[in-house]
Amino acid sequence: MGRSFVAILLLVAACGDDAKTPVDGPPPDDLVFDTPIDGDPNHPLTLADTGLCMDLACTQISPMAKPYAPQYTLWSDGATKKRWIYLPAGAQIDTTNPNFWKFPVGTKLWKEFTRDGVRVETRLMMKLLADDATPGSWFFASYGWNQAQNATTEATPTGMMNANGTGHDIPSRQQCRRCHENTPGRVLGFQALSLDFQGQPGELDLDALVALNALTTNPPAAVGGFHYPLPGNPVDKAAYGYMHANCGGCHNRTSSIYATTTLELRMDVTKLGATTTMPAYVTTVNVNGTVGGLTGPIVAPMNPAGSVIITRTTATTSPPRMPELGTEIVDPAGQTALTNWINQLP
Repeated sequence: MGRSFVAILLLVAACGDDAKTPVDGPPPDDLVFDTPIDGDPNHPLTLADTGLCMDLACTQISPMAKPYAPQYTLWSDGATKKRWIYLPAGAQIDTTNPNFWKFPVGTKLWKEFTRDGVRVETRLMMKLLADDATPGSWFFASYGWNQAQNATTEATPTGMMNANGTGHDIPSRQQCRRCHENTPGRVLGFQALSLDFQGQPGELDLDALVALNALTTNPPAAVGGFHYPLPGNPVDKAAYGYMHANCGGCHNRTSSIYATTTLELRMDVTKLGATTTMPAYVTTVNVNGTVGGLTGPIVAPMNPAGSVIITRTTATTSPPRMPELGTEIVDPAGQTALTNWINQLP
């Protein structure tokens, strides 16, 4: 799918590694989210009840669930992931604030995890109330897959350790809320900066949403292929993207922890003019932080080993391990991105 996207090809990745949803005939000229997804709107007990799948084993995906993949991804101990979103008929995402989108009631998002070749869980976020700040405005659930890979059971509210014989842990509902309720809008990976790139054929990206009239306020005109071009070289961009996806959900100005930990690792579309104005630069480079009772620079230029951010993200126990939830294994690509960035800082 290029930036001249007109229609989305309904070649949706199914829940198996290789299976594809069949497509009959050419794609329509204009796809809209025009058919309600079936299922209990209050508490789906199985994944099939959420409306994502056309069958219990989820070998075919509902055509109303649109696939997407953010360009900046959250590390999940090597698990591979697939993602889908459903928007109600005629609804738009309120993008008045381009940093924090507000989704219409009825929105559903799913994320499937496969670990070591085994499908272990599929998560659901479903918006029930208009005001995101109202308790219960979003419903969170995780559905664990059985060994036969043909049925699910709800794993929340308590979660599940080492699901399906893998090292993957299914989070509790409380853990889901801890991650998602530290940003307005609650959704982390389906946002302007995460989708501002050329997605794979059949997947939603920012241009696809514009073409579908799915946004109340469209982004500025693209420059060099991006509506919100990032400053700096590829090393800068890799580091800022990593921190945005893996740290910015909690470490941002709107977070409940900001009063005590004034880190801003989530990118801001109004602060992309230069690398030195990026929140992740301003709040970390030569700024002191504390880990294990020792105080030092969060980022020490040309000194990764002396940088608190490296100490925190390579720790194997929590505390001081960061990210605090959802991972037990150090992300090698993330460490490379941070180390290369620190080494080039003057």
